Amino acid sequence: MQLTLDDSRRLTGKNLLWDKPGAIIDAYIDGVDKLELVHVWQAYVTQLLGRVGWQDQQTCYRIFNNGVNLAISAPLDGLYAAVDLNDIAWRMVECHYEQATTPFEDDVNSTNGEFDLELKIAALILAIKEESHAELLEIIALAEQENVPFLVDDEEFSLGFGASTQIWPIDQLPQASNIQWQLYKRVPCVYVTGTNGKSTTVRLLSKMFTKAAYCCGVTSTDFIKVGDNIIDTGDYSGPSGARMLLREKALEAAVLEVARGGLLRRGLPIANVDAAIITNVAEDHLGQYGINDLAGLTATKFMVAKGLSNNKPLTLNADDCHILRHYNANKAQLSRTICWFSLDENNPTLISHRQLGGSQCFVRNHRLIYQSAGEETDIIGIDDIPMTLKGAALHNVRNALGAIAMAKSIGLKHEAIKAALLEFRSDAEDNPGRGNLYSIKGATVIVDFAHNVHSMDAMANTLNAMPAKRRFLMLGHAGDRSDSEITKLTQSILKIAPDHLMITETPEYLRGRELGEIPKIISKAALASGLSEDQLSYSDSPSCGAANILSQINEGDLVFLMVLSQRQAIDTLLNEFPLT
Repeated sequence: MQLTLDDSRRLTGKNLLWDKPGAIIDAYIDGVDKLELVHVWQAYVTQLLGRVGWQDQQTCYRIFNNGVNLAISAPLDGLYAAVDLNDIAWRMVECHYEQATTPFEDDVNSTNGEFDLELKIAALILAIKEESHAELLEIIALAEQENVPFLVDDEEFSLGFGASTQIWPIDQLPQASNIQWQLYKRVPCVYVTGTNGKSTTVRLLSKMFTKAAYCCGVTSTDFIKVGDNIIDTGDYSGPSGARMLLREKALEAAVLEVARGGLLRRGLPIANVDAAIITNVAEDHLGQYGINDLAGLTATKFMVAKGLSNNKPLTLNADDCHILRHYNANKAQLSRTICWFSLDENNPTLISHRQLGGSQCFVRNHRLIYQSAGEETDIIGIDDIPMTLKGAALHNVRNALGAIAMAKSIGLKHEAIKAALLEFRSDAEDNPGRGNLYSIKGATVIVDFAHNVHSMDAMANTLNAMPAKRRFLMLGHAGDRSDSEITKLTQSILKIAPDHLMITETPEYLRGRELGEIPKIISKAALASGLSEDQLSYSDSPSCGAANILSQINEGDLVFLMVLSQRQAIDTLLNEFPLT
């Protein structure tokens, strides 16, 4: 028997299990019937809730192949106490199973003195009292009644987004009766999620909003940005990034990248957004938070649909089998306003949707077409969109389709959409780290940080669609990938049949591995794929590896630099390298 508590945390927004705030535990279970354990946990939680005066709170659970997610609801001003309560209930579950011969009893003291339960309950009651904030809950209830957006964290509370934002310290809230609700406004907000293409779609949508005369802000895994001003760098794809952005006074529209990790850790950043898009679903980061398969990952991505206001549009990739499967199984619970996109005008989903007058975006004769209620708009030719590399980068054709579909569904004008597509480039300024294109000594150099098989396959397809006298590849991987994952990633990009492979150490991403360990796995996969030893070179860093390759290239060569770290140094190297 094994009971392992993996994580215990707050849920601050609508989440995978339900729409309530509260606390959740992720636990791994072996040798115990999972449903029986859930019932034991529920019984203990119910008793604890009664003891602390939270009889009206509820429980929810999710069983996965090797464990359970166990959630309790709680008031917004009691989430830390809820985590403590859930932890106590879990410890009681552990004690219950450690005493295998002791039958389950109604009395919470069935833990037989493993810990002083009465002291813990007293501490819980005190924590709830200290965390309690009746004034905050009153203002939140009134804000919801007045349809005024609000944001709350441990330190601050705010009303309104963008220019109308007003912020108060959490312990200095205004009198609810003095609040002039009409002063606080929304700004257009959209969610972008998916396994790959999120950041590109976010940046492209931002460009579309900008061309439509909005001061647009974005959150992403790279930075927070408002207009041309980067507020901060880092991973801001969770609730804290959304709060920081939406409180910026210059903000007039917000494009929020919401990644799997943030969705599972805390839930949705805000409710009542104006649109959402799921770019695709592919295997990545499985095994965390109880998400062990693609069905669970797809359900996680579809959480963005819970954030939509009043059947606002949900944009979906009709070429993705996982998205189609989840949609068809859950369409009754999803927005009735769906906008599909596909590379194929005759995709069966698009044909059915077209017959119903639904909105969609597709490719016809190498042009991107938007259709809604039977009316068509010819948006732009693929060859006119720089990031598609004349159509070689099919994944960016899809990203363009998705961005067009979402932009049209929320009312952005054709002229703004087209202008953005014409200007948006695969360079380090518009789309850093995503298919960045350089011309060096007559050779074509592409820099990307493709980090899963889906994105690596996309880059391989792109490179194979481009002419080349010789092909150079630089490759390194992060240490938190398994040997099998590193091998699969390597095999994927080796489909380009490189003439030369530079295997690089990535010191910043060792993540527990020894120096030389990852290059050895890459080398083994390369040799097994048919490359010879004399085609392989080694470097102790990405920047050194890139410099070595650049010293060898000639006109007509094609170079792919897979760069997880030292992107800025490599960008500087490429920009300063002699063109001839």
